[in-house]
Amino acid sequence: MTQNLPKPDYAYNMKLIGYSDQGGRPDGVQIMVNKGHAIVGHMFSDGFSVIDCTDPRNPMPVAYVPAPPNTWNIHLQSHEDLLLVINAKNMFASEEFQNEEEYYKGKLGKKVGTADTASTDRNWTAGMAVYDISNPAEPKKIGFMDVEGGGVHRIWYVGGRWAYASVLLDGFTDYIFVTIDMADPTNPKEAGRYWLPGMNIGAGEELGEDQARAGLHHAIVHGDT
Repeated sequence: MTQNLPKPDYAYNMKLIGYSDQGGRPDGVQIMVNKGHAIVGHMFSDGFSVIDCTDPRNPMPVAYVPAPPNTWNIHLQSHEDLLLVINAKNMFASEEFQNEEEYYKGKLGKKVGTADTASTDRNWTAGMAVYDISNPAEPKKIGFMDVEGGGVHRIWYVGGRWAYASVLLDGFTDYIFVTIDMADPTNPKEAGRYWLPGMNIGAGEELGEDQARAGLHHAIVHGDT
């Protein structure tokens, strides 16, 4: 059993039985559980980790996959043998967001420069990576979908052909809705996109002053809605 368990400030009808510092990378944003393994996207440790939780009293880190330079892997989704991982500009490592509050104010694409200029000189990786996790302790990268812009932020994927994402693209003020075709997991492709009127300033649209920030943080999809 894990030694020296953290003591919760409050617990009701729940009991803490195990703990892991995730291989010395205790930060985490999103967790997916697959085949008894927890897959953790890190906020500050620049990548994602896999924790073997088959013995929940003694969770053990078994893999760490580093992110490309200046890139976030904070969000991910898994289903059966596939893991989808976002790749985007590491916003909180950027000078313009050293005061974190600035990230939540105003038009994000304007602040990072992707709304007005193409990402020809970007120093981060933007897109979505696909991993084979038939053996979750050894993720194997099998595909990647590039995007031009800040990158993919959140993904919704519950299996099948379609994945759904919020993406910051060149020419847009903020994250928009993108549908991804997963028919071939080694070659995921954008299949469609949707945004609110005014967000595509690259095409001459304009947001009103009362819309200081309009965008999609993430989609939750069920059936046809």
